[in-house]
Amino acid sequence: MRRRRVYQYFVCASVLVYIYYFFGVCDYIFSKSYDDNFDYPLSIDIRPVVNEVLSGKKPSVAPINLYPYRFLSNSGKCSTLEKLDLFIVVKSAMDNFAKRNGIRQTYGQENIIPGRIVRVLFFLGIGDSKSITQMRVDREMADHKDIIQIDFHDSYYNNTIKTMMSFRWLYEHCSTADFYLFTDDDMFVSVKNLLDYLYDNPSTSSANEIESAKNNKMVVGNERDGILFAGYVFNSSPQRFSWSKWRVSLDEYPWNKWPPYVTAGAYVVSNRCMKLFHVGSLFVKNFRFDDIYLGIVAKKLGVKPTHCSRFHFYKKSYSESGYQDVIASHGYSDPDELYRVWNELNKS
Repeated sequence: MRRRRVYQYFVCASVLVYIYYFFGVCDYIFSKSYDDNFDYPLSIDIRPVVNEVLSGKKPSVAPINLYPYRFLSNSGKCSTLEKLDLFIVVKSAMDNFAKRNGIRQTYGQENIIPGRIVRVLFFLGIGDSKSITQMRVDREMADHKDIIQIDFHDSYYNNTIKTMMSFRWLYEHCSTADFYLFTDDDMFVSVKNLLDYLYDNPSTSSANEIESAKNNKMVVGNERDGILFAGYVFNSSPQRFSWSKWRVSLDEYPWNKWPPYVTAGAYVVSNRCMKLFHVGSLFVKNFRFDDIYLGIVAKKLGVKPTHCSRFHFYKKSYSESGYQDVIASHGYSDPDELYRVWNELNKS
């Protein structure tokens, strides 16, 4: 009887230890309060340094986050002399050929909105340089001239690199658009609805306000200052479960909440916000989840994300009437479905 009881105690203790580590109980208990002491490296107010860079001055603090990657291709899609209404950045994986073609045939058509100048580019990483996939990408780039390839390994945990390298490309090669939409290649997007939201909605910045804000040296602001960062906003906490692909350790991020962040599937930024995010990222330690990282950069810049319910993080069930005001919806991995829905909504 005594041996059996000892065995039962041992089993219970083992289960408790397993639960303790498997569910990251220790991490939840010992995480720091975000509300009381959030302080992500660089542990300084980066706003004065960002303003120095944007003013053409040498920063008083050295950057800590210079991604050591090169652009392997370029595009004539943008000129510093051309004024754009919207630039669409599509984050794509190398072998997603059908998805890219689907986008080219639907919302990626650049001349479908009368009176608006829109440009679209796909951003990719690399794999095996001698693979059949790379050879197909090379042919695709030659045919369409709408792909920017970057020499980092294309993987899920490198999405922040892809995102911030695309910000760098825009900053260096296409800084003339009023707005920039960043989207994954499995999203439905209505460019018309997006432009209506950006230009016709009084709660967002107008093009004229953005133009005037370019001379504004203040980083802190909201839409009236020409600083817009909008999409589906989440307020959530890190996952500490050992089995989760989204697990984050206390060493990586010790606080109990994330800053408010816009989900990475689709979001829009104004011209000034694009520049702030690029320059700000030079002084903010890299983080492997791109939407969280932009939330951290926004927090350190004093930029407040704007929630727009017309961006759908989950797939919105389709009906013609239900999609009349949708800007973006997740869940369109099938290019045929994207084409069918887009074609029905644009049949006139």
